[in-house]
Amino acid sequence: MQTLRDVVGALDELDEEAVIHTDGTSPAARAVVLPAGDAAEAKADGLRYFLEVALARDAVDVWSAWRDGAEPTVDDKLMAIAYYATHDAYLPVD
Repeated sequence: MQTLRDVVGALDELDEEAVIHTDGTSPAARAVVLPAGDAAEAKADGLRYFLEVALARDAVDVWSAWRDGAEPTVDDKLMAIAYYATHDAYLPVD
């Protein structure tokens, strides 16, 4: 099984229609990416819905745009995505 860090690191390679399932928001949280509507496998592994890949990409794009086009690190991406998944809002600029 992958970690959330692994999934975020491969975000650009994932199908934008897919859904990320995880057991938390930490970088080491267990995570899996499944086609939309295919959550049974994730639930069986104790994982829950986290965020659609398309929304995760949007959170990263907004993070970059709000920071004058800065290139986010994997940790920056993790923070932006976890914040969006938790608050249904984009990570504010510090």
